Amino acid sequence: MTEPARYVVFGEALTDFIREGPDRWRSAAGGSPWNVARVGARLGLATGFAGAVSMDVFGEEILRLSREAGLDPRFVQQVERAPLLALVVSKHPPQYFFVGENSADLHFDPGGLPEGWIATAEVVHFGSLSLVREPLAGRLLAIAEKVRADGRRIAFDPNYRNLMGEAYRPTLRRMTELADYIKVSDEDLTGLFPDVDQVAALGRLRTWSPGASFLFTHGG
Repeated sequence: MTEPARYVVFGEALTDFIREGPDRWRSAAGGSPWNVARVGARLGLATGFAGAVSMDVFGEEILRLSREAGLDPRFVQQVERAPLLALVVSKHPPQYFFVGENSADLHFDPGGLPEGWIATAEVVHFGSLSLVREPLAGRLLAIAEKVRADGRRIAFDPNYRNLMGEAYRPTLRRMTELADYIKVSDEDLTGLFPDVDQVAALGRLRTWSPGASFLFTHGG
């Protein structure tokens, strides 16, 4: 019998295509929330990654690596849609774009979650690209509201991406208000609040969630 997941991570799993030369690209399974979930599982914490992946070679690779990491298989969904891809043209400075119109991640169905999962979860994690891409973002925000209403702790990692413009600001604020733990980097603050310096940006987040614990990092 599978141990109930104490740590549940919602968000995207994708495939990165990283440019390594004029005629060379390397693919790698990734996605910030999925990576967070795998770390949790490898640390021995019963963890579920709640997201949707494609039914092709890219989705299968993500599922294989999820099993190897020990993630609870009941939380991930496979759907007959195209994979979400990230094309990384350069890491320094970062230049990237996403290919994912109507892709698998957007078709995550909250109705497919294991029965009673909130009751056994201790911490529920949200963040990154999944909170800016509709209709997935709205579904995840509704789940976060439910998790908070049921008294569970929420972790939030904005993980700034170039899709997070002004339209994302209400979601950023609400997720910050809901969160008990917030991880944010200097790069996140610069991207999310380009109108102010990092000290003022961090202060704005603290104002939105004065009771939260913050983890501030440099460079990621």
